[in-house]
Amino acid sequence: MTPNPNEPVLDVGLDEYSLNGNVIGKTATDVSANQELLIVPLDDGLKKIRVFEQEEALKNNQPVDECIKAKLHVDENLSFGDFYKTFATMHFAGYSNIKYAIGTNFKEIYDLKLPTRSRPCLHVNPFYISPPLRYKYMRNRQKLSLDEILARLKIKDAYKLVCFVDYFKDYNSLDLMLSFYRENDNIVYAISLNEGALKANPSFDGFSFYSFNNLADLWKFIADIRSKEKLQNDSNDVKSFVAKCTSDLFGKHASLIFENDELMKDIAPLLKGLKAYGYNGDRIAFSVALW
Repeated sequence: MTPNPNEPVLDVGLDEYSLNGNVIGKTATDVSANQELLIVPLDDGLKKIRVFEQEEALKNNQPVDECIKAKLHVDENLSFGDFYKTFATMHFAGYSNIKYAIGTNFKEIYDLKLPTRSRPCLHVNPFYISPPLRYKYMRNRQKLSLDEILARLKIKDAYKLVCFVDYFKDYNSLDLMLSFYRENDNIVYAISLNEGALKANPSFDGFSFYSFNNLADLWKFIADIRSKEKLQNDSNDVKSFVAKCTSDLFGKHASLIFENDELMKDIAPLLKGLKAYGYNGDRIAFSVALW
């Protein structure tokens, strides 16, 4: 986490936050109480650094807006909402490749690779189902059917409706989403995915939901899904399109969604476990629950 001209370091504590060792604001007033994603003092500080970086890039005939690196350290008791605002502001300032650590234990360093002009987004299809919709159905649900999704989206145009249904007939992504909620002071881990992607003839009829009272059972479930994918690969002489799509769960992408006030120390075990399965960098996407 040592500062250098090419990788600014942001440290966000519960009382104040600093950029390259210099305190630039109070966390409670600038971040927690801020209703917008943009943290103005942080944005100002980062943009001053970016001016220098862009000038150096131009001198060396290098791209000025791609894969700009930065480092982030947050207190383990910082809220997820504050964490989200922080890396969003870093992204607004041009930083798309962020290494971050949580708490005082720096053994686990995570990567967050955000969209750029050459890497616009992870989900490019126009019918991507946003995580907040599924988060709403996460508690005590076994299924979110395609009919319910259509009703929620309220697609009135007949042509658009037909296109949407036709698209999802061949939807082969597992579309993994992970979160947790609290029940009687205990954490319940919840996972949502398109199980139809694991069928011999992949199809989509909605998202399935599973909940677990401990992380061991969650990782056991994911390991079981991985074994099903391996059996599919072993049964095909040529890597099939199904196998390609099921790789969304095995090292390509996972969506994580949490309430604003959840603490990073409770989210950190999920990040550590997912990293062990290959979810890091551009294979992780965060969302804030808005329901």
